[in-house]
Amino acid sequence: MRILMVARRYPPDVKSGTETVFAALYEEARRHHDVRLVVGYRTARDQVPAEAVAVDLRDKGAAGYLAMGLAAVREARRWRPDVVLSNSVEIAVPGVPNALIVHDLNFGKATRDASVRLREQLYKVQGKRLDAVITVSAHSRAQLLRIGVPDARITVISNGVDVRRFFPREAAPAAPIAAAGMKLPALPPVRFVYPARILPGKGQHAAIDALGRMRPDQRYRAHLTIVGAVADRIYADQLRIQAYNQPVTFAHDVADIVPYYQDAEVVLFPTLMEEGFGFTAVEGMACGRPVIYYDQPAIREATGGIGIPVPRDDADALRNAMLRLIADPEERARLGREGRAYVEGRAWDRVWGRYETVLDGIRR
Repeated sequence: MRILMVARRYPPDVKSGTETVFAALYEEARRHHDVRLVVGYRTARDQVPAEAVAVDLRDKGAAGYLAMGLAAVREARRWRPDVVLSNSVEIAVPGVPNALIVHDLNFGKATRDASVRLREQLYKVQGKRLDAVITVSAHSRAQLLRIGVPDARITVISNGVDVRRFFPREAAPAAPIAAAGMKLPALPPVRFVYPARILPGKGQHAAIDALGRMRPDQRYRAHLTIVGAVADRIYADQLRIQAYNQPVTFAHDVADIVPYYQDAEVVLFPTLMEEGFGFTAVEGMACGRPVIYYDQPAIREATGGIGIPVPRDDADALRNAMLRLIADPEERARLGREGRAYVEGRAWDRVWGRYETVLDGIRR
């Protein structure tokens, strides 16, 4: 099968879950089929694969959609693929069967503002014209049905996880600390990590808020690391102000996020966005770490219910869950083992097989 794959964003030029998915699918597809890749870039050409048809999207704004569409059409006319698989691209390639991956309908925001509603309408229009719409959870399928995408076009394929890259590793012991001004024994802090893009919808401020609500004799037993690509510089600065005098460390725009999962003992995921999947939770599970997350249907689905869900926007509940795992190392270990066992059956080669079935089904 000749597959043309199209994405406006691609790692490491842009780092988030949706780009990770598409890159993994591309690597699997090219092991079995003849594949061409058309991608956009926002920083530099060398930040996307050398073999790709690369579209310069720097400073293009909304015009980037048109530029991507034209590049995909030109490559399709030149190369004549059997099918096109696009990643969140609203412009379909005419004359070729098209499949679109829809990860979620939050578009990076925690609320359905005017821009979100407009893009929902674009998905609705394209969803009726495309040959297949692939989405990553039953919850995202329900959202597509809500905006009017025909049920017959939708297939749910849960994301995979790279279990060879994300794997459990014994964390180095933390240095013991004592609570300032308190006659307490020196104990090692439990290391929490929140790995995600740094933007308001991901709710890093909620994690810092929960830590700040601990009493001093509790807080000295915790340390939080906020790690990820900075998508909002102003928000990143606000987080540093909020974290002043708290046991919080920041690691922005790191080359490899895996060691941060492996060096932590608990993963936090208090995202405020209506997630379509929830890679932070699943990658944490792959590393054998327990996950505390704001309760959402798609995250419960992705995790198989393993971990500790807490009500969204409830900082006290998040604090209490953190304290619960600080006090119970056996529960931390149990949840970590259960999470790793659950994700081991979600390797990308198995996931690609389901994509292959969908694409083969729409070939003319």
